[in-house]
Amino acid sequence: MKEITYSTHPEIKEDISPLYLSSFPASERPPLRYFYQGLEKNKENELYAYYDDDVFIGFSYLTSYKDIIYIFFLAVKESLRNKGYGSKILTIIKDNNPDKVILLCYEEVDTKYKDYLSRKKRKDFYIKNGFKKNGLKTDEYGVIFETAYIGKHPVSFQDYEQIFIVGFGKGREKHLKEVKED
Repeated sequence: MKEITYSTHPEIKEDISPLYLSSFPASERPPLRYFYQGLEKNKENELYAYYDDDVFIGFSYLTSYKDIIYIFFLAVKESLRNKGYGSKILTIIKDNNPDKVILLCYEEVDTKYKDYLSRKKRKDFYIKNGFKKNGLKTDEYGVIFETAYIGKHPVSFQDYEQIFIVGFGKGREKHLKEVKED
C-alpha cells in the first residue's frame, strides 16, 4: 500500500473529498473549505491518501503538536472496509511516527445512542490496533467524543485544545469543551 501526501500531490483531493463527505456525519465534520484551509494555513497539518496499486483505499488527516500526532480523520472506502485496510493505515501512521504519541477520538460509546453497536465496533477496532483510553472526553459542537492514544503518555485537555487550534485555526476551539466523567 502506498501513501501520498496532499502537499506534494493536491490532485488526491478528487479522491478524498467525496469519501470525506460520505464517511462522516455533517455534525462531525467541518465544511470542506475548512478541511482544506487547515492544510494551507499550517504546515503541521497533513492529508494522506492511501492506494493499493492504483486503487484509492482511504485517507487520513493528521495534525502534529509537540510530541503528539492527532488523527483528525481516517476513512476507508465503504466497499473496502473490513478487509484490513484501516489497520494497515494505522500501522503506517504508527511506523512513520515511532517516537510520537498517536491520539484519536471516536464518538462516545454508550447504550443510550441508537447507533451504539457501530460506535462500539469503531472503539473495538482502535483497541484491537493498540490504542488505550486516554481518559479525556470532549464535547465538540454538541457531539461527545472519547479519546484514545498509543505512546508514552495520555494527552491533557489543554494540549487537545491546542491541537484543535492547529488543525482548524484559532477561534474554533470555542466549540470544544471538556466533559467530566460522572
